[in-house]
Amino acid sequence: MPDFRDPKVIWDADRERWFMINAEGRELGFYTSPDLHRWARVGRFARDDIGLLECPDLFRILADDGTSHWVLGTSANGTHRGLPPTYAYWTGAFDGVSFAPDHDEPRWLDHGFDFYGAVTYAHHDDSGREDPRLRHALGWANFWDYPHNTPTLVTDGYNGDDMIVRDLTLRRVADGYALASAPTAGLAAHVTATHRLGDIDVAHAVDLDVRALAYDLSCEVRWSPADPPAAVGLEVCRAPGGGRRVGVEITDAGTSLIIDRRETFSPAGGRTTSRIDAPDARVSLRVLVDRTSVEVFVGDGTVVHSHRVFPLAADDGIRLFSRGAPTVFGDVVVREVDARPGPSR
Repeated sequence: MPDFRDPKVIWDADRERWFMINAEGRELGFYTSPDLHRWARVGRFARDDIGLLECPDLFRILADDGTSHWVLGTSANGTHRGLPPTYAYWTGAFDGVSFAPDHDEPRWLDHGFDFYGAVTYAHHDDSGREDPRLRHALGWANFWDYPHNTPTLVTDGYNGDDMIVRDLTLRRVADGYALASAPTAGLAAHVTATHRLGDIDVAHAVDLDVRALAYDLSCEVRWSPADPPAAVGLEVCRAPGGGRRVGVEITDAGTSLIIDRRETFSPAGGRTTSRIDAPDARVSLRVLVDRTSVEVFVGDGTVVHSHRVFPLAADDGIRLFSRGAPTVFGDVVVREVDARPGPSR
């Protein structure tokens, strides 16, 4: 078949044999082996509603309530259904030959445009022991709509990097279990300056004095439940005068998140949306900005949006805004991150 690739091989400790999950068009093939040489096809997992399946994944993880779950993941494209084109996953049961999902519809590790071809791997403590509650994920900061025509090909001679490595945990949520993402703790080693700005009252717009090309911004957005703003959020990668920007906007009384990159240089433009929760009229945000990427982590990390963006070198402004009612941006912290270019590749 034309699409027979991306094998992920794991050790099936329960049955003491190797297991392989392989991308095969619109299905994932399951194989077992006693020795990594002889393989037998034992099952499959088929989906015909999220495009071509790539980079499959299968792992077991302990949830925050102490229960153990299997997770099957694959990179897929659900844009024709209004879904993301990123890493889809299901929690469920694995018996060595088949996977039974808890729900038919997948969850998505990212709701943006650019967290594709992701792989996950186990976390090990200092003694080398695997931690069953923590896993890491690394995703391609790109997508097949524009791998050969981004502005960096002209300006820098390359196209391709990765989003920040994520620390993954499994959380019990209202309708089952969901993976939660956080920027890996190792990011702290690359912070070059920290700006603790405290609480900032925003009635219309506030431009921060901090200007940077790469940073980690965290805050808690709070408003009155009786008088919610029509829209509240941030503009990052903001040009002097505001002609170019990337918008991070919370609307609908804190139930919708919009990431808008249409006002940056991009071969595809676009914006993404997702549902979020705002208990007690407050939302925690963590926004990672790098030279060609914006990643937004919301609340507990079960909702993330990752985007390729292409600002100019002077587009380093940060604006807080609130439309229709005042908002408090609580405990605003901006940590500048070393943004020196790495070696060419």
